[in-house]
Amino acid sequence: MIAVVTSCIYPVATIDNEKRSHVSLSEREQQTIQSIAELVKKGFSKIIIVDNAAVAYDFSTIKALAPHIEVVQLKQYQFQNKGINELLMLLAIVDELPENEVIFKLSARYCPNEHFSKKFDPNCDFKVKGYDFDQKRGTISTRAYFVKNKAVYKDFLLKTLNEVFLYPQRIVGLRSLANLFSSIFKPSFAPRFNTSIEFAAARVLKHEKYSIKLVDSIGIEGIVAGSDLNSQIIE
Repeated sequence: MIAVVTSCIYPVATIDNEKRSHVSLSEREQQTIQSIAELVKKGFSKIIIVDNAAVAYDFSTIKALAPHIEVVQLKQYQFQNKGINELLMLLAIVDELPENEVIFKLSARYCPNEHFSKKFDPNCDFKVKGYDFDQKRGTISTRAYFVKNKAVYKDFLLKTLNEVFLYPQRIVGLRSLANLFSSIFKPSFAPRFNTSIEFAAARVLKHEKYSIKLVDSIGIEGIVAGSDLNSQIIE
């Protein structure tokens, strides 16, 4: 089993100078090191860190934790919806993942805790934690989840990215129908006109023919780096 960790160890302000996090760089470094160290303890065969920090960062301290740690650094346009960046980061490396190996996806700075288990049913495509999953507005946690293999993962990532942008354009009444016809004659792209990755991913899992195992706990914890309040979460 391999671990793929999405990271933005050095976030910058958006184009409108909106602050994206109140966690300092030193805190991010410490939390990321702790996260990777815990993954090493859990015995993953390979750990891939995908980071999209706009400023170059030296990962040598983190890479020194184990010989099977790989770092991929990408430069991206920073969408207001950070979930879009995460999907693009994962799509950038999914083809390089080993064949037929279970993937554990983790957001950086979250750590496996004492309840974490690598146990994965080979008859399932996903092991995820849902929030009101069966409800219309149900979501899943995208901080951490398990996927059967890279073929399933790539299919899921592409469909989720598609859903992020297409869901707000669904026809639910006369106004949305009029907007659709208007867009035919005047196409436009609005970076803010999208939905959350947690909601989009849940819709894809529900509407596609995936085998899903819903769990009450994935076994991770960490600090949510909100722009107003940093709070701990356990999932």
